[in-house]
Amino acid sequence: MRTHPLLALAIFAVVAAPAGAQQAPRGTRIAGTVKSLSADHVVLTTTQGEVDVAVTPKTQILLRQPASASDIKPGTYLGTSNQDSTTETNAGTATEVHLANNGPNVNFPMNKSGLTMTNGHVTAIKSMPGGEELDINYGQSTTRHVLVRKGTVVTKMKDVGMAGLKPGLEVNVMANQGSDGKPTATFILIGAAPGAQRP
Repeated sequence: MRTHPLLALAIFAVVAAPAGAQQAPRGTRIAGTVKSLSADHVVLTTTQGEVDVAVTPKTQILLRQPASASDIKPGTYLGTSNQDSTTETNAGTATEVHLANNGPNVNFPMNKSGLTMTNGHVTAIKSMPGGEELDINYGQSTTRHVLVRKGTVVTKMKDVGMAGLKPGLEVNVMANQGSDGKPTATFILIGAAPGAQRP
């Protein structure tokens, strides 16, 4: 299964949000290729033309790295999208898992088809023939039970800073409107969007 960069970006927008935040920050997502960059700007080539995106010291530039379910330990913080169980309450099967250092506790629907975003700390792990069963503490009186089947996409994110950006790299940006009306990046995820047209 291929990791979906935009979904990873949405998950990590929440993962890296200030503690207590319960929903992903609102913003514009921009997919493109890095044309040029300076200390505080990145110019992207997109299917709609060139876009100049401001970068601040708070902008996180994330490189997705491969990981595995064996990297998940009690106490690990993770963000996951998981499909609701049809037989159990507050349980789901992971479609993606992304490891991080820390972040807020989150558990809310991502769409109307039963896909849920659950972010929190793992409190228990049980190895089963079909995969790893996790109990995730998302800050409420109960935990969510998430099954990570063998073959589920598991990644970890590393903040590589501006040094990680190079002309020619495909990126996905989450940006808010700056005081000058231009987009200001909050997150830049290195990697192409699934099915994206190359500029």
